[in-house]
Amino acid sequence: MSTSSPSSASLPSAQPLPQSHSYDDAQRPQHTEEEEQSRLLNTPPPKNCCNYYVASFFLACVAAGLICTWQLLPAEDLAKTYLPKFDAPENPYTGPEAGMVGGEGYGNGTMGGGSGGMTDDLFGNVDMTTTTENEAPGTVVPSFMTCPSSSDNNQQCCNGSPANCPLPLDEMMFGMVHNAMSSEEGDFIIGYNHYYGLEKALVAGYRGINLDVCSCGGVLQFCHNVCDLGERMPNEVFTNTLQFLNDYPSEVLVLLFEASSEQGPISWSYLYSEMANVDGFTDLLYVHTEGQAWPTMGELVSSNKRIIVFYFNGGSCDNDVCPSEFHPWFTYAAETQFESASLNDLQDYEYSCQVTRGPGSTSDEKTQQASFLVVNNFVTPPDPDAAAVANSKDFLANRLAECANLSGKRPNFVYLDFWSEGVTAELVQYANAQYAEELSSGQ
Repeated sequence: MSTSSPSSASLPSAQPLPQSHSYDDAQRPQHTEEEEQSRLLNTPPPKNCCNYYVASFFLACVAAGLICTWQLLPAEDLAKTYLPKFDAPENPYTGPEAGMVGGEGYGNGTMGGGSGGMTDDLFGNVDMTTTTENEAPGTVVPSFMTCPSSSDNNQQCCNGSPANCPLPLDEMMFGMVHNAMSSEEGDFIIGYNHYYGLEKALVAGYRGINLDVCSCGGVLQFCHNVCDLGERMPNEVFTNTLQFLNDYPSEVLVLLFEASSEQGPISWSYLYSEMANVDGFTDLLYVHTEGQAWPTMGELVSSNKRIIVFYFNGGSCDNDVCPSEFHPWFTYAAETQFESASLNDLQDYEYSCQVTRGPGSTSDEKTQQASFLVVNNFVTPPDPDAAAVANSKDFLANRLAECANLSGKRPNFVYLDFWSEGVTAELVQYANAQYAEELSSGQ
């Protein structure tokens, strides 16, 4: 009887793996050290397909592809689509700029001068020939903003016209340059709101400047939510603004600052110190006392307090006490819908004229309690073609009239993008002259 395993007979015997060469140590060829080094040195390196010519060709193809993509695809629209988006500011705000329902800041219903509706032919008689089309925007003061020459040196002029001087600030109308720091000329990369800088907007007749304040690496800048995609430095802006006011001592400006806190906290005290670093700037700041009537334009010019500062959207102040020259915007201002995606949205007056922030934004408030009515007249994202229509005579006249009739209050600020498109500054000046004439005639 065999003692081997039953399965052992069925297993094939192991075969050695074939080898191309099989040497034992005695058979292995022997080389001296000199022969081995010579062999290694004379062995050609493996071929590499990535040489200078191939690399140059590859880079040229990449460059050509990028150029074609930029020219043929809507690169800016794609960038706007995929850049980070930020939530709209909450309403009501929790900071002091929110005001208090029924508080003194609402003027107890007596400070909102210019209440009531407006006729549809608000700008029916405006002379459109005063705009000089052959000159680059913002290079020459337009005739409608030029104070008349007169032998009577006692004649006062305010914001380009003697007719504006008797009007209280809360009965004036201003063109407000939305996100004024953001311009193509100012090297903002994408999503800019204007072609030209804010300094040229001042020359062109705009007397309201809105600036977003950012903290980029702990340094205050004027940017639009995102650092490094474009910025203006406060010292430069304040220096240039002061120079403009010194050159034109009859002009009154409204500066509106919005805190963009996504990149870091905003200190209004810090911003005030930036103003103070420009010699003479803070001397021009007006201080308003809540509950009192707003001064006339003539009084502001005579006292040389020709800069009115407002702020909103949060921010903080040293020891919770803000500079007296800084006024909380939504204590005084009622603002219409600021999220309109198209011209159709702007023409949907029930939607776009609805007050969403400030007095009148809740059921227990009235828009007439506000000192100012702000009409937003731009689309998001910024669109120069839409702005050309929105800033045109007929579109803007109808919109202001509709918003005034729905709110029961005359507009004071017209927010706009691409200020160089359309005729907003001229229409605003005409509206002020028309309103001053109505007041003087007792209508």
